[in-house]
Amino acid sequence: MSAATRVLRRVRRVLGAAVRRAFAPGGPRHPLVSVIVPVYNVEAYLGSTIDSVTGQTLRDLEIILVDDGSTDGSRRVAARKAFADARIRRFRQENAGPGPARELGIAHARGEYLAFLDSDDVLPPRALELLVGAAREADADVAVGAFRRFSSTAVWVADWVGELHRVPRTGRLEQFPELLRNNYPPGKVYRRAFWQGLGLHFRRGAIYEDQPLIALVMQAANRIAVVPDIVYDYRARDDRSSISQRPEDLRDLRDRVLAWELTRDALAEADAPPSVVRAWYRTLFSTHFHWYLDNDAIASDEYWGILREAARSLLGSAPAGALDAVVAERKSLLALLADDRRERVQELRAAGMPRHPEVFFTGADAGGLRYRFDDGLPVEAQTTLPEAVRVGHALEGGGIEAGERVRVTIAGRAWFRGTPADAAGAPVIELHRSDGARIAPVDVHANRHAGGFEVVFELDPATEASHEIVARVSLGGFERDETLGRAELDWLNAGELAVPLPHGGRAAIAADPNPHIPVRIGIHPRG
Repeated sequence: MSAATRVLRRVRRVLGAAVRRAFAPGGPRHPLVSVIVPVYNVEAYLGSTIDSVTGQTLRDLEIILVDDGSTDGSRRVAARKAFADARIRRFRQENAGPGPARELGIAHARGEYLAFLDSDDVLPPRALELLVGAAREADADVAVGAFRRFSSTAVWVADWVGELHRVPRTGRLEQFPELLRNNYPPGKVYRRAFWQGLGLHFRRGAIYEDQPLIALVMQAANRIAVVPDIVYDYRARDDRSSISQRPEDLRDLRDRVLAWELTRDALAEADAPPSVVRAWYRTLFSTHFHWYLDNDAIASDEYWGILREAARSLLGSAPAGALDAVVAERKSLLALLADDRRERVQELRAAGMPRHPEVFFTGADAGGLRYRFDDGLPVEAQTTLPEAVRVGHALEGGGIEAGERVRVTIAGRAWFRGTPADAAGAPVIELHRSDGARIAPVDVHANRHAGGFEVVFELDPATEASHEIVARVSLGGFERDETLGRAELDWLNAGELAVPLPHGGRAAIAADPNPHIPVRIGIHPRG
């Protein structure tokens, strides 16, 4: 191919893109959403990331790709995608990290809302439609949805995601401060005028460049709309090449500790309500610290020393009640860390901690779940208080038949997390209507294994109704109710098991596509 031919083709591409941008109905000058994607050496993933945005049901958007000095084929992928879709705009900078790349994208954004997407992740098709719809309906500065993680072999939703996003909510952060656990830039939309009015910026030259920024943004929002649906898919790379998948690295630990300290100080300067401050500390003590403490890198004196001093500092500055919602196994490990008892931490890790605290379970009473991890620890550190107790559950099978009555069979398990499988007996199972009415408990027909149940409900086929399944788990005078979800979908035909009703209509057991949302039993007669 001659040089003249190459130049001519390049000119045609540029002119073609310009014409498409000028006339394409999907590429308005002031779109509803600007999706900002920092790009660095993600040739293998970038195509699917961009496709997940161009395929959104919300079409009124622009995609801002900011190449952060990539040295692989990412620029070629971006150029090819931009040629095919006029809504894509490309920018380039010398390598400076994702923070400055996002800042450059914000500077060029024209949308009413901002959204951030990492260049190896993907958006479910309705993500932006759901987020923007919720933000507009609530007149919210921020809308935040649930997310899941995926690898080449698995897809999963963290338990805490379900706790935060089970139902839609609207309000200020202090009304549901636990939302600070979802403190990542993606999976949200932000009103651009609100964002720019704050005058806040991503940090430069740090791994956790989004802290304390996102905590302050959520604290400043006049209203936050919480969306139950999954709106973001985080990729867990099999080769662990992502900068956020290497907690054993010393630089990662240092940057994380700095982010903790900056966020603590920023929340204090912003005069954040006590409930918000406590919720932030709980996130640290229940989750963030343990990415580093449950790590072979603690064998390094330097690594251990940095983590120990961070624990002493943050435990020392934490407000009263900050540990109340933290389970005993994690409180105990933090106490041992602060006491500089590395050998005991390593012994407990070898015994399965913190993943298997049931080995150390001693009993339960109205005050919570009791453990014995170490004779030198205070009782309160070895007790999971009621606020922190969680019910684990799974729906493993079932069936539905329709005749004079609708007969529904459900089998599953419900238990207190962190307790032995045989600690509690079969739970009490109830059916609750969506209007809040409670149907009397039903007998457990078979306890197939500890914590297991198999029940039969009989319902009126002529009465329109939607029901949820509630399990009451009891142990040693302590009890807790849990609405059940997380169905194992092989028996639900990928989400629903339905039968026709004798006089028209249908009855169904249905699992929401979002596994943290409860399974529902619906009766829908014709007319």
